[in-house]
Amino acid sequence: MRSMFAIALGGALLAGGHAQAQTTLRWALHPGSEADAVINYFAPKYEAETGVRVVGEILPPDQLRDRMAIEAIGGTGRWDLGYHSPGWFGTFQDHVIDLTPLLEKYGFDVSAYPDLVVESHMRSEARPGELIALPTSPAAPMLIARQDFFEHSDEQAAFRERFGRDLAIPATWAELREVAEFFTRPAGATVAGETLAQPLYGWADALGSGSGIARSYIVVLYSTGLKGWDENFEPDLGHPILVESANYFIDLSKTAAPREAQSWAFLEGLEFFRDGRLAMATMWPQGVATVEDPSGQAAGKVAYQPLPKWEGNIAGFEQGVPFLGGGGVFVFDTPNADEAVKFLTWMLQENEVEWARQSNQFSRAAHFTNPELQQMQPYFDKFLPAYQQTLEAVFVRQGIPEYGSVMWQGTVDFITDTFSGDLTPEQAQTRWVDDMKRAFRRAGYVQ
Repeated sequence: MRSMFAIALGGALLAGGHAQAQTTLRWALHPGSEADAVINYFAPKYEAETGVRVVGEILPPDQLRDRMAIEAIGGTGRWDLGYHSPGWFGTFQDHVIDLTPLLEKYGFDVSAYPDLVVESHMRSEARPGELIALPTSPAAPMLIARQDFFEHSDEQAAFRERFGRDLAIPATWAELREVAEFFTRPAGATVAGETLAQPLYGWADALGSGSGIARSYIVVLYSTGLKGWDENFEPDLGHPILVESANYFIDLSKTAAPREAQSWAFLEGLEFFRDGRLAMATMWPQGVATVEDPSGQAAGKVAYQPLPKWEGNIAGFEQGVPFLGGGGVFVFDTPNADEAVKFLTWMLQENEVEWARQSNQFSRAAHFTNPELQQMQPYFDKFLPAYQQTLEAVFVRQGIPEYGSVMWQGTVDFITDTFSGDLTPEQAQTRWVDDMKRAFRRAGYVQ
């Protein structure tokens, strides 16, 4: 009877075409539109086509890294795929596979991504010469502005009289301060011929203490040309341009942004732009649907461009250098690694247009050239080219385990304490450089 059952079962599997139904891929995901796309669309579609089950587990953002690390270090094999943040890779460097041979096996085109996305999200100094992850949601902030405000003849004439130049969306941070000051107005004043029911502010970004303000300030810091440290682990943050950038950012934030911004974290506050209370803002691409909300005042009137450059920057940058955040996916060293890469190739490459449509994440070349995507939203013809240009000038987080403490947390402490007035920029600068040197000595990078 046992023999007959085995034969019957094998025949049923072959007849039904579901010989792979025994394979289940498990993926630890960060919450967001890309995770929803995986769970609600791609996983069931892939199972229907191949019999391979994909189970996505969305973890709380503040627990994701630690929970993945516990399972990886413990060798439990709980997840076959995991959320990849470039600043985290040092934690997982001994527990994920080199994707290079499997990407070659399945014909995955790495060159479809911008070079800096490849460098940031697919490579790491901790594993030189390898491809350690695939991008799913690389994201960088850009500048948005109310185009109708800038083009109005009354505003153009008033700005020219006050500043002696034409009103234009700022190409430099110095110009941005002038334009932000110009558009900051009280309720009852007018803008573009309309009376303001509420105050109008010239610019805003998330300014909440901690990660909110750090994420906003760090794009200014990197635009100055500072990197944090050099190849010899010598900090470059003692340069006077750090203090210059901090003073600028604090002045801009306290004179042109609403007081409410000092409680905003990631993506919070874009409702102000949507509702006509901001002339300009720094926007991550995940916020584009908010600012273009048809029920708001800004829809159809938004201009998009890369962040302004810092004049006099020490690296010769021609545009702003934004923080490249978001993430990707790495493949843990489990027996399902081959099948995991096969699935990712199917989802991210063979279905690249559908990936962008379902996830609202854009990074591959086709995402910026495909006619279907360009017509998916009426504002994509302006948004997508500006976002593509933004991705070509991002800064890459250095792949050492200490990045989070020495650079990210260093930025948090520096700008939070200077913004609050607890420390002068000079005092916070000295502390940051000293802390970084001590961390590099403890890690053994320098003697």
